[in-house]
Amino acid sequence: MRIEKDLMVATRDGSPLCLNVFRPEGDVPAPVILCMSPYGKDTPVMYKPRKYGAESDTGPNAIWETADPDWFVPRGYAMVRVDARGAFKSPGRRDFMSRKDQEDYYDMIEWCGTQPWSNGKVGLLGISYYAMSQWPVAALQPPHLAAMIPWEGMVDIYREWGRQGGMYFCFTDSWWDHHYTSQGEDDDGNFVDWRKEFRAHEFDDAWYAERRAELSKITVPLLSGGNWGAFHMHLRGNVEGFMGVSSEHKRLFMFVGSHIGPFYTEWGMAEQLRFFDHWLKGLDNGAEKDAPVRLAIRHGTEIRWRDEQEWPLARTQWRKLYLDAGRKALGWSPVDRSASAPYAMPEGGVSLESAPVATETEITGPVALRLFVSSSTTDTDVFVSLRLIGADGAEISGIGPQGFPAQMAMGFLRASHRELDPARSLSYRPFHAHRRRLPLVPGEPTALDVEIWPTCFVMKPGQRLRLDITANDDHMHAANYGSYGHHDPADKPPERFVGKVTLHTGGAHQSYLLLPVIPPA
Repeated sequence: MRIEKDLMVATRDGSPLCLNVFRPEGDVPAPVILCMSPYGKDTPVMYKPRKYGAESDTGPNAIWETADPDWFVPRGYAMVRVDARGAFKSPGRRDFMSRKDQEDYYDMIEWCGTQPWSNGKVGLLGISYYAMSQWPVAALQPPHLAAMIPWEGMVDIYREWGRQGGMYFCFTDSWWDHHYTSQGEDDDGNFVDWRKEFRAHEFDDAWYAERRAELSKITVPLLSGGNWGAFHMHLRGNVEGFMGVSSEHKRLFMFVGSHIGPFYTEWGMAEQLRFFDHWLKGLDNGAEKDAPVRLAIRHGTEIRWRDEQEWPLARTQWRKLYLDAGRKALGWSPVDRSASAPYAMPEGGVSLESAPVATETEITGPVALRLFVSSSTTDTDVFVSLRLIGADGAEISGIGPQGFPAQMAMGFLRASHRELDPARSLSYRPFHAHRRRLPLVPGEPTALDVEIWPTCFVMKPGQRLRLDITANDDHMHAANYGSYGHHDPADKPPERFVGKVTLHTGGAHQSYLLLPVIPPA
């Protein structure tokens, strides 16, 4: 492998970016795998595999959440890693995901595609930030971009990061401190601070729009790698991205495991290699004929792989599971009598359980919750967890981002942000406008449509569903989610978020889960 470090390459406005090149020895042009981020092109892997579950060893040139040069270069690929403008060795003003940042990425793609050691085809690959930054630059359609693999990467910076459900997402604080403040990257003050911007921009305005891709303008081959346990940030984006792009050849690949582990497993890297071998090298390996959707179907703690042709699955039977606050139950028939269940805000909640299923039942797809609540104040936050309960009464968990147990699905919504965008809402996927605040009338039951991020699991006979509805996300912390919470005091003034909430069901307030039940193929 030939390694060139700290090359300075000018962007369209003359400001240089610093990058490293890893490429095969010799003169044969190679396809290029490119990544650009504010994390530092020379920063070694920060955490060891044990924390994030089993994964294969990485080589000495690997960095966090990106492809390993010691694995890809011997297989005939060049790799380029770039420090984003204003980060580490690249000078300038740091403004991540802005239009200028996207144009810088575009320029790096074109530089990679025109080097003598390049075959003219560039692919994008990486996890999290290295994934989410792919969507906007791909929408700009750089000529030398030939394929992309966003692996656990969101598409909507408002709904999936900055203001989940309309609430400030506290992960931003710890993320910023870890990557920038603690490494002295905030010393000069020449940067746009996401902590301040997310707090300042409560609604989905032009600031977020600039940093969000026009998915319909993406036309290159796509492999969207999503994780059923990534409902802390990324799961929704991989599905929405797959649905929204205009690419003739696109594939949704849904797996399980920790946030990091699957990317570096042999089977994970084999999927990446097969895709790039065809679209970047032109190998006739049949990748263009692979099923558009490949799913890890969760059977308890085991999985079975299955190929499908579309998402959501065409044979889905959309069934309503009705809430009964009086019996704390879930049932398949509408509830005639009205009932209510009060709980304290912010520390309380209510749980409802279904009867055990008599036959094996698969739930795969997006989930929606129609809910009626009233509050003693003008607002409330609603957190929803869907849990699988075994015949013995113990919870059957999935795998969360850090490899720890997690619920089957999750959704969240601030009641004052309940307004829907009718042009983008679907019966199974409500889409909230987040354009203004609509206060609740204290004591008045109000309908909320909660988007629950996609899920996939099979219920065995004797197992049941439990729905948890809470006014806080302490259940996330209990599941080892740590900083992935919504508990910023400035975002939760007591006059709006301390009081009593009441769940209303039955009669004129039919509350229900819309579930994607999948019959056998």
